[in-house]
Amino acid sequence: MVIDNYRNDSMRRMFKPAVLLLTFLLALPAQAAVQLLLDRDRVMVGETVTLTFLTDDATRDLGVDFSALEKDFDILDQRTESQISIVNGRQAATKRLLLTVEPKRAGQITIPAFRFGEDATRAVVLDVAPAPELAAGELPPVFIEAEITPAEGPYFVHAQFGLVVRVFYRQNLTEATISQPDPVPAAVSLLQETPFQAERGGERYRVLERHYAVFPERSGELVIPPMELSGRLVERKAGSVWQPTVRGRRVREQSAEIRLQIEPRPAEFTGPEWQPAREYRIAQQISSGEALRVGEPVTRTILIDAKGLAENMIVEPKWPELTGARVYADQPQGITRDDGRWVLGHKEFRYAVVPEEEGELILPELRVEWWDTKENRQRSAVLPAHTVMVQPSALVPPPKPAGPQAGPQAPGDGVLAQAHGSYPWKWLALLFAGLWLATLGLAFRLGRNRARAVERRAGADGAEQKEQDLLGSLRKACTQGDRAAARACLQRWLLFHGPRACSGLHDFAAHVDDDGLRSDLLALDADGFRPGGEGGWDGPRFWRRFSAWRQQRAHRAATPAPASDLYAMENRVRPAD
Repeated sequence: MVIDNYRNDSMRRMFKPAVLLLTFLLALPAQAAVQLLLDRDRVMVGETVTLTFLTDDATRDLGVDFSALEKDFDILDQRTESQISIVNGRQAATKRLLLTVEPKRAGQITIPAFRFGEDATRAVVLDVAPAPELAAGELPPVFIEAEITPAEGPYFVHAQFGLVVRVFYRQNLTEATISQPDPVPAAVSLLQETPFQAERGGERYRVLERHYAVFPERSGELVIPPMELSGRLVERKAGSVWQPTVRGRRVREQSAEIRLQIEPRPAEFTGPEWQPAREYRIAQQISSGEALRVGEPVTRTILIDAKGLAENMIVEPKWPELTGARVYADQPQGITRDDGRWVLGHKEFRYAVVPEEEGELILPELRVEWWDTKENRQRSAVLPAHTVMVQPSALVPPPKPAGPQAGPQAPGDGVLAQAHGSYPWKWLALLFAGLWLATLGLAFRLGRNRARAVERRAGADGAEQKEQDLLGSLRKACTQGDRAAARACLQRWLLFHGPRACSGLHDFAAHVDDDGLRSDLLALDADGFRPGGEGGWDGPRFWRRFSAWRQQRAHRAATPAPASDLYAMENRVRPAD
């Protein structure tokens, strides 16, 4: 009995350390291996499969080189996920690398083993079945149609034609992309995209229709390459209302290649500028009435609308030579729209016409030659002439006749002659009455000058600007060709430092005796509202003429005049109001 107890105690003493050692080893974190799992082992060409590399070691690096798969697979997506959980007080970690691939061929494809440190995954064989073949006469679930409008030519260089692309699909289509038409050399723009449904071969299809505008840039053969559609068909199981999002079978379809012969500009076209269009209309708007005065501008706005031409392709009409007036062209304005099938170009050309002579001002007829692509012939768009009556300027009085006019003498003249000869006291009375009226006129003039001086002092926030500052700003605006700023500076100079009888550019133009400066002043007043830098205003030339006039004016003011010429000098330097 004693021997048995001794043996049992000995076994207990030997077994206890072994149990403790085994428990310690189990408690140590083991270096977990990496496993490769497939979401399915049989797929169809065009379908995807997800490879999952799984490990229980959250610190293990799963980033390895997967280029060995590129021979048989397209790698579509790669992402890493980590998950940590605590169960019964013990922490468990899981790390996954998910690789989404698509087989490139049918057959049995071996996914090779991948090494992660000292561990390696096992090789896996994937069965890839070929895509289902269509029965005779059966339409595919997805296909593309492309056609040209109009269906028959001729098609000319720079003339728009339409390209219609329709995508037909029976099932839900995800990840769908379609290549854009890329004919070379040609410009292409998308006009409209319309979804609808249609029936083909007894099957109901969803359709996405796109209309493109194509403008060939060169004559010769134009090739429109096939457009490729790529997407995935989402197939839901019968009776399944909800199912997780899955990647369906990929489909790739192409449209047929299109070849066109682009004709050059026809030899029989006689216009100066080649403008092919489906429709072409021209109209005008006149800003003034039937009568205006010399120096007053009349604005002629020409409106052109073209179907099948963008606004940048509409050419400005050519004006014939215009005598007795100056023409100042504004910056053209335009916009390009579309009606879903054709490009619609609209452009406006504005001209300020300043008459220099009284009489009839004829805004000339304008003619535009264009090519009708619908009728395939040359046509003319005509803008009729417009006549405006020009009256003498209200600021410049008509010249007096050189000699005495023949005709019957007015009755009053004989009475005055008789009074002069027979009644000297009556003549003296008339003389004193005239002097009294002159005194009243002088007093009225001085009062008005004082009122104008008060108005001038009230301008510019009550502070009269220095002449040199205004002239410096005017010179800068002229040098930069900024007509709007030059007009504003000149108006302020006239307000503070100009001739007293001149309240505006029209008055100033009537005052100066330089024909060139007068014409420039009238032109600046006519189109000075336009933004600086636009048009053909010659600012440096205006500044030279204005500076020369100021120097001449200063020289006249500094030169003393004889006493007998004092009244004439007063009228020349400071004309009466």
